Amino acid sequence: MRMTPSFQHQRPGLRFGCPAIFAVLWVLLTLAGCSNGRKLPALGSEQAALLDSISLFNGQVSSDSLLGRFRQHQCSIEADSLLGQDVLHLLGWKGTDLSERVCLPWPDNEPQDLQSVEEWGGISLWIRKTGPSQSDPVLVFELEDARGMRSSTSLAQRHAPTFPIDTLWQEIRIPLSDFQRGRAQTDWSQIVGLNIRMEHFGEVLLGACNLVPHERRKKWERREAKTLLLPPAPGRYIVFEDVVDHEWGMGSFGKDRQFILKEKRGREKSHALDFEWDCTPPPLSGQEVRFPNHTVGFSWNGWKVSARPLFPERSFIVFKLRNIGVNPGPTAPLPIQVGLADADGHTSTITLSQDLIPATGFGKWMECRIPFSAFDWATEEDPDGLASIGYLFFEFSEKGHVYIDDLSVRF
Repeated sequence: MRMTPSFQHQRPGLRFGCPAIFAVLWVLLTLAGCSNGRKLPALGSEQAALLDSISLFNGQVSSDSLLGRFRQHQCSIEADSLLGQDVLHLLGWKGTDLSERVCLPWPDNEPQDLQSVEEWGGISLWIRKTGPSQSDPVLVFELEDARGMRSSTSLAQRHAPTFPIDTLWQEIRIPLSDFQRGRAQTDWSQIVGLNIRMEHFGEVLLGACNLVPHERRKKWERREAKTLLLPPAPGRYIVFEDVVDHEWGMGSFGKDRQFILKEKRGREKSHALDFEWDCTPPPLSGQEVRFPNHTVGFSWNGWKVSARPLFPERSFIVFKLRNIGVNPGPTAPLPIQVGLADADGHTSTITLSQDLIPATGFGKWMECRIPFSAFDWATEEDPDGLASIGYLFFEFSEKGHVYIDDLSVRF
């Protein structure tokens, strides 16, 4: 599935009868109805060549390491008569570890510079569920750089003609500009490929996947904007106790950045979040650190956006923290901030000062409660505050080592 110079989409070769033709016509009519008719901005020759030359998957895989049965997913290739080509059959299930990644590298296995096309490019992917009774999967897409850092986004209503996805083939379009989670710590001049993660449960078929020119589809975005946000229902929502489902920014990024799950010491064999980091520049070098902080984000509702709480002073982020590698001194705060992000990219953070985590608790488990009223919410006077709840995150600077456990939100 490639793009012509006029950027009109080409379908894979078709070999089927009348019922299949009607199904494909329905897909094409849906896509045509969602187009806003405006032309893409003018692209330079290098930009146009980049966006019209990369196929991450088009019926073939470059490595057999994609295929097989793994701890939390199964991936195979099968023929699809409707598309007239081979497709990936991806089955995922919940496990005790972080959800696994299906990695689609560039065809030549060389890093690509996507900085110049970030505003004008997108990921095109054909997708459908395997059956109407299957659960709606939570699909997360990541662009990974040569250092292992990742920018991610999840499949949303604005990306698809029909959402949640169903049993009919449809083309989803994800703008590169949507890959904002982890963007600040990812080097977009050295992107090595696309990762696909299925969080929780799901079973889907994936067709051709390409890097393409892309224009924001206003009708799809307006449809998503008209969807009313439901206020969070009262109760306790577990983000992490022993298993974490919806996260970004975790992984092992060398000896100075370990954001992993680890079994707790002692008789209790449950897991904790083990965060060890060193974001300080080399001593006496004068070297500027490109990405001085590290951020890890979590969602408790499958990346769905919810309305702000009706009573923020009665709503809390609650977690336990064990400080084993930060010496804040008698009054200094920890180099950790806890934040909330909304659907529009606005963020608000709170520093873990000693009124939340006392320095006297060094080496001991201590509970932290942060009321939602401590964050900056949008008002008529300050529209740049939080207007909704997308996810919560931790941002780490300087140097330290902590365990975090029993993370939850209470409304």
